[in-house]
Amino acid sequence: MQKFILLRGHEGSGKSTFAAQQIAQFQRDYPHAHIVHLDNDHALTDEHGNYHFDFEQFSAAHKINQIRQAEAFALGKREPQRDILIINANPNQKAKTCYALIELAKAHGFVVEIYRLHNFFPNIHQVAEEDVLRGYARLNANPVDGEIHLPAVREMSAAQWAALAQLDTK
Repeated sequence: MQKFILLRGHEGSGKSTFAAQQIAQFQRDYPHAHIVHLDNDHALTDEHGNYHFDFEQFSAAHKINQIRQAEAFALGKREPQRDILIINANPNQKAKTCYALIELAKAHGFVVEIYRLHNFFPNIHQVAEEDVLRGYARLNANPVDGEIHLPAVREMSAAQWAALAQLDTK
């Protein structure tokens, strides 16, 4: 099984947790699988789990993850019988970018799954609530065909709904 999972969600939507669950399930099903977990935030989190945004580190992580992804797709092409999971756990807010990733995965023979997360957990990145809501709105404005909308475990609060409505009027 060669699978590419694309996660889409704002800060605090549960992408990291969902990615870990998907990885664990794939490892149970395919114990010898090659796993590639792409998350630019890993480079911004220290050994104690504290998140510190730095644009240069973020940019470097993005480039490294693009290389890791390309290498994993190439491995899948060279070894079509090898079990591989590539999971992209970045926000993936731009539909155009998502479609390019999906087409790339399909061109390399990978099964593709796209998940849209809607949770509103406190984000570990200290991102301002207004920015989180703007990210949520961007995702809503840029749907991707075939994405599976996962029901929220922790829904948006009434105050967040009101703030989102105010953003829509600006």
